[in-house]
This record gives sequence, C-alpha cells and structure tokens, in this order.
Amino acid sequence: MVDSNITRDYETMSTVTLEATSMTDRRLVIQLCDRADADIVLRSQDSHQIQVPKIYIANSSPVLGELIQKSLDSPGNANAEDSLPVLQLPESGEIVHCLLTFIFPMTPLLPPTHEESLELLSVAQKYQMDSVLAHARDKIIRHHPLPIRLEPALRIYSLAQKYGLRPEALQTAKTILDYPMTIEDLDNKLDIMPGASLYELWKHHERVRAILASDLSVFTLSGAHGTITGLRCTELSSSQIPSWLDQYIESIGNAPNLFNPVEFNVATTRHIKHTKRRCECMSIPGQTIRDFWEALASVVRKGFEKVSVIHVRSCRG
Repeated sequence: MVDSNITRDYETMSTVTLEATSMTDRRLVIQLCDRADADIVLRSQDSHQIQVPKIYIANSSPVLGELIQKSLDSPGNANAEDSLPVLQLPESGEIVHCLLTFIFPMTPLLPPTHEESLELLSVAQKYQMDSVLAHARDKIIRHHPLPIRLEPALRIYSLAQKYGLRPEALQTAKTILDYPMTIEDLDNKLDIMPGASLYELWKHHERVRAILASDLSVFTLSGAHGTITGLRCTELSSSQIPSWLDQYIESIGNAPNLFNPVEFNVATTRHIKHTKRRCECMSIPGQTIRDFWEALASVVRKGFEKVSVIHVRSCRG
C-alpha cells in the first residue's frame, strides 16, 4: 500500500524546465524535491541526478533492482554530498525523468517527439518494466498517432527496428502499405533508413500481399462466404458473384490500401455507371452489404495477423 502522504508529495514533486536553444541542442533541467525517504541517486548519462526511494525502482524493474543491489554492494559508490549510493544509467536525463513519471504516483509524461517516445519504450523494455511498457504504449497511441506520410513513417519503422520494438514496427509497416513498395520505389529512401531495414520492409509487404491474395482467392471461391451468392448481376464471375466485386476483392491482394469503404463505393459506382442493363447491384440491400463487408474485413484482418506472427528480423521485442 502506498502511503497517502507519499502520493500527495509525488504529485507535486516534479518541476521540469525545457531550455530549447535549438533542435539539436536542447537541455532538460530536472529538479525533484528533496525527500527524507530518498535512499539512492539515479545519475543519467548527461549527469542529471535524481534522488528517489529505491523500493519504487526495484519493484517496477527486476533489472534495475539487481543493478541497485550491485550499487549498494560496491564500496565507495556514494554521492559525495549526502553519502547516498549512486546508480549510473546510460539514458539521458529527459528519458530517465519520463520513465520515473510512469513509476511514481504522478501524471505520466511522454517526451515531446514520437522518436523519443520510441526510445522511452525501448528503455522500459530493456529494464523489463512490463506495466510501464503497456501504460506508455497506450499513452503514445493516444498522444503520438502514427504519421500518415511515407517518409516520417519510414523513420518510425527504422527506429522501431533499431530499438527492437516489434509491435511498433508491425503497426508502422501496416501504415506504409498505403504506398507503392517496390524495390525501385525504395531506391531513393536510403537516406531515411538503412538498406537492410528497407529490404526487410519490402519483404514484409511481399508477405502481406501473398497471404492476402491467397486468402482472398479462397474467399472469392466461397462466394464471399455466401454473403453475395444469389445476387443477379449482368455479369457474374465463375464464383457466381458479380465480376466487378470479384475484381475489387482481387485488387486488395495487390494493393491492401484499397480495403476501405471509399474504394468499395467507388467500385460500386463505377459498375452501376457503366452497366448497360439494369441489375440488382443498383439496389443491394444494406444488410447484404454489411454482411459482405464484415466477412471481407475478417479475411483481411486474419491475413495481417498471419503476417504479424512471422518474425521480423532485427525486431526482438
């Protein structure tokens, strides 16, 4: 049970001042109130020192717990001013501070950029802080949504691979599916991410397309799981569903970004506009459309899930 006085103290103990002289020269000044129960000093790579009760740290991370114990067992490893043992960490003061806000009873803080937030996740993962990792991921999803432009998305993917954050790599790879992804398309992206990462991304997209093409072919042969069979169209495919719908389903296997209601409506409108004879496609019942779309969505979702269990090289999360 956390003491209520400690909770109240920690809710007001953090003052963070950002001194931004440039994008490449930014310093974070951290000042945490001195506490009578602080019994260890955390020293960041850039020499920020934070006095904290070690029980919070040890309880949140078995890795840091072991490091603290080693620090306590090291003779002479103490802060000269207050004789507290010192645990030297390789992370920056900003990352350490943000990490602590997820440990102590205070408002959790994320670094200002998506890139730094990925670094925070990697640190939480390294120190085996499972609850912090889950909480930080949830907060990042809400406050740092994935970029929709190709180049920022490639940078995020590259960092996710670098830090071994497999879920973030897979999520970003799915976002990048909205763009052409041939070897030729990637030639001019080597300044954004390493060639090996680009090749892995290309292979990932090839796996997505291959699995979706196979699963969607089965879906078509089943008459879209029976959701569209019996619909009288002017032109039916060999699977006894409208040919235009057959073509739309097939197109998703080649370009997964076409799986969305807008593209489906475009395909429907195009067929109705160009058909020379009246057919039932002009007035498909709403329930039939919903049943078809739910069945199609299930196939696409399961296809992505199959790809997600395939190991992505360099992602060890």
